Amino acid sequence: MIEVDGEKLQWIENMTIAVLLETLDNVDFCAVVRLNGKLISSPKFAETMIEDNSKIQLLPLVAGG
Repeated sequence: MIEVDGEKLQWIENMTIAVLLETLDNVDFCAVVRLNGKLISSPKFAETMIEDNSKIQLLPLVAGG
């Protein structure tokens, strides 16, 4: 199992962040993911593997000034 924004989901072998996002709804806002405390930006989603028991937070890109 993995935890995504506090919700438990089934882990799949060889799961990447890109694969995970394809299975979720309403994630167009997601520009950065925190995977077990480490920030991963969208260019790395396809190559970043998710291990079983991982904790993931989906984060929007925020601009301000």
